Amino acid sequence: MDTKIIPFGKYCIDSAKFYIDKDIFSSVNIPENFVLTDADTGEIIDDFKKNSLSVPYKNHKIYISNVVKYLKNNKSENFIEKVMFYFPAKVSDDYFGGITKQVIYDVIEFIKRKGYWDFTNIDKVFKAIYVKDLDVKMDRKYKRLDLVELKEWNKTLAERFNGDAEDFHSFDSKKQGFGISTFDRSKATITKPFLKFYDKSKEVKKDMDFFNSLSPLVQEDLIQSLVYRFEFTMKEKSFFDKHGLSNRLEDIFEVQQDKWNEVGRAFLRYCFEVTLKPPRDVSKLRPIEKILMLLTLDLHEEGWTTTDIRSRFVDTQLDKKQKQRMRVLFNRIWYSATIPGEMTKELVAAFNRTSRWDYEFGLTDRQRVYKTS
Repeated sequence: MDTKIIPFGKYCIDSAKFYIDKDIFSSVNIPENFVLTDADTGEIIDDFKKNSLSVPYKNHKIYISNVVKYLKNNKSENFIEKVMFYFPAKVSDDYFGGITKQVIYDVIEFIKRKGYWDFTNIDKVFKAIYVKDLDVKMDRKYKRLDLVELKEWNKTLAERFNGDAEDFHSFDSKKQGFGISTFDRSKATITKPFLKFYDKSKEVKKDMDFFNSLSPLVQEDLIQSLVYRFEFTMKEKSFFDKHGLSNRLEDIFEVQQDKWNEVGRAFLRYCFEVTLKPPRDVSKLRPIEKILMLLTLDLHEEGWTTTDIRSRFVDTQLDKKQKQRMRVLFNRIWYSATIPGEMTKELVAAFNRTSRWDYEFGLTDRQRVYKTS
């Protein structure tokens, strides 16, 4: 009996474009030629699927092509040749488990049997594989009723989004399902990355042939629960370098879950971590603002993030106008608490003095001292 299950809470490789230097092979017999960069400018030309050979494989397709990369500002005869192949996790016998080393070996051998390339040492071929457009995903399991709360959370993500409004995409329809995505996958940068949250259970059930090919345990989860997926794209080598990773496939398979979690959190912070601009005038705080500033400083020194604290001010408001007022108020208070001027220093000093002597003589059992100078 097939007992494959969804590895909830675990990052897996969902897809990638895999590159291998052409001289690794004893022969390459791929008819299509995909030009990766323009001969004159060196700029990337990325329309891979339209310019590659599609080969049916396990009810899906593998895309393969010769890749020509012209060296920028050089004559067109100066170029690098590679072979690239692409496929999603759907070709795996364990779709939700993602692409594994064994899946890669199986695909390499399959392409060899089809006569598109030849080699004598498959381990050498595997070690020579590098990737771009690496999609990393993690699935989480929720109750179907949690969809209501997730929709409300997505609204707060839209409000906190650090990009332009047109770069935040929200969808909720029979055709697309439910979820959000950020920026354009093909134009993503390190500080403007592509990431996506979406209802995977609904998406999979739209393809009943594929759904029926999954194990009974996976089908049960998809029917009974909300399988909500988070995925992000490591676009190119600079993404890997930024996070201290190698873009060689052999190394990617050795990346630990803690590291993927760190990378995923970084992507989320680029998109949604609160960034504040200094208010025009922080020379004077009103009495109520002084109180709120000190309470904010308490949370800040206990390790609460800007996003955590801001949610107390903004996300608890139901009216749009009130939300905007609270954004302005929080900005003013947060800036005063974390980057104090002379007035704020005097306020902190006054509180520290009172707290010290209250504690000294037993009026309170705790001395509260702000470390902020």
